[in-house]
Amino acid sequence: MRTYIFCVSLSLSLGFGCGREIPLEERVVVEIAEDALTVGEFEHFVESSVQQDEPFLAGDVMEALFEQFIEEQLLLKAAKDAGIYAAPSAVAKRLDAIATDEVANPLQIEMVVRNQIRVETLVENAVFRSLSVSDAEIAAHFEANRTFFKRPETVHVSQILTEDEGLAKTLAAELGGRATRFEELAKAHSVGPEASRGGHLGSFARGELPSSLETTVFSLRPGRVSAVIATDFGFHIFLVHEKVAAAQLSLEEASDSIRVELLREKSDQALALYIEALKNTYPVTVHREHLSFAFLEWEDSHTAGAPLEERP
Repeated sequence: MRTYIFCVSLSLSLGFGCGREIPLEERVVVEIAEDALTVGEFEHFVESSVQQDEPFLAGDVMEALFEQFIEEQLLLKAAKDAGIYAAPSAVAKRLDAIATDEVANPLQIEMVVRNQIRVETLVENAVFRSLSVSDAEIAAHFEANRTFFKRPETVHVSQILTEDEGLAKTLAAELGGRATRFEELAKAHSVGPEASRGGHLGSFARGELPSSLETTVFSLRPGRVSAVIATDFGFHIFLVHEKVAAAQLSLEEASDSIRVELLREKSDQALALYIEALKNTYPVTVHREHLSFAFLEWEDSHTAGAPLEERP
């Protein structure tokens, strides 16, 4: 197992039990009801949660990861107790999207995927399925946030891109500022990836183009061609096909995006409440003596007991 060098590493203090020294990775960091989770399991979780090029993790990051680890284990515990299993076909389909032949432990990946599906099924059935957003809620949100629902000004453009300034100026002179033969010349001379489409780029809203291009492109009238513009990519000539002015969206136009936004907010809130309920359903004991980073989330309601390996 690849070892992370943490800014605040897991404690190296070792205890004794059953007549042997307990290896660090086997020491218990949290108990959820009758389930004991070890340092090694938490390390596996951290490895799967952070970028491989991030070997140093600050204490607050480790604390947040540990909180997430406990919450995911609570959900998995609830899924197991509810008798939820992952169908082999669902596991196989998920694994097909993962290059399991390139990982060190394919069986571990399969277990992770299996548990993910169990948790997703639990959350969908127990939390998300009953959620909905009414038309009245959408209308109220629209009225309260009307100024945010605007369609930005857009421009529909094509370009000719060359690596030679002389060629670009020759083509611009041949076009004479008009769209005639633009598609033909783009296919014949442009080096841009859209050349085969006659230089067609599509539509852009204000703010989506580099500032060095946006001012010129948005100043053109439909059907007009720009002068040559030099950038780090080469020499550009733009044709504006159409411009659409900024406009206020109607309730009907904004309703789909509002529904998605409100449903996401409700889902986040409902899941947080469900996890809080699980914390009260399953006794959770954190063994802070096996952590060297501060973990204060449940300081008032959950206290660390004696390590399992030291109990009679």
